[in-house]
Amino acid sequence: MTTQFVLFGYHHLATIFTIGTISILFPIFIRFINIKIVTKSIFLLIGFILISHEIIKPFYRVIFYDHSIFEVLPLHICHIAAISMGLYVFTKIKFFFEVGYFFGLSGNFLAIITPDLDFSFPDAEYITYYFGHGLLLLAVIYACVCTNVQLTWWSVLRVLLFAVCLLPLIYGLNIYISEFFNDANYWYLMITPAANTLLDIFPSPPMHIPYLAMITVIIFTLIYLPFKYLNKNKQLTCFIIL
Repeated sequence: MTTQFVLFGYHHLATIFTIGTISILFPIFIRFINIKIVTKSIFLLIGFILISHEIIKPFYRVIFYDHSIFEVLPLHICHIAAISMGLYVFTKIKFFFEVGYFFGLSGNFLAIITPDLDFSFPDAEYITYYFGHGLLLLAVIYACVCTNVQLTWWSVLRVLLFAVCLLPLIYGLNIYISEFFNDANYWYLMITPAANTLLDIFPSPPMHIPYLAMITVIIFTLIYLPFKYLNKNKQLTCFIIL
């Protein structure tokens, strides 16, 4: 039976706890057993599922939830992070990890804590939503714990520049899709979510964009600090985040 989503209700808190526990303990366990082929195989599997999920999910929502394809393209911050992490797994191009890390830990964290959902578990939309966001969090932490990936201040600047370049494109795309097809609200640049989220504390769109930009700089800086500390000590792992 489908029930209305309740922010920080039983199902929500249980989901947060489950995602957090798996995302932290599973990578630590894999690092502890330290079997190279196992570590690599699991990372490849995570990357494959991430990309497959982002490809399949829009069609699933169109078929079963009667959405327009233009409403559900993988263009939200968490979708871009998931695709980037999946590409990093297979290409080892550092920029993909940088985008996955900063977009994934910032936007994904907010999406997990204050989701834009109408219904709770066991609704299929709820399950697919948290499966995707939980897998992204797992992928980021797994990469940090089980590989020796590095970040620098240049990583912060590159991703901030990437976000600045993407923002007007996403905003323009929202306007174009809304004009000719259906309402589009990627990055929540047009209206705030119907559900209660942290975006409610800011002015109404698009006047909230400067505030979000400032918050983004602060968040990116904070989630980089563990790497700055570890870089200084020549110990490049991400356990400090945990």
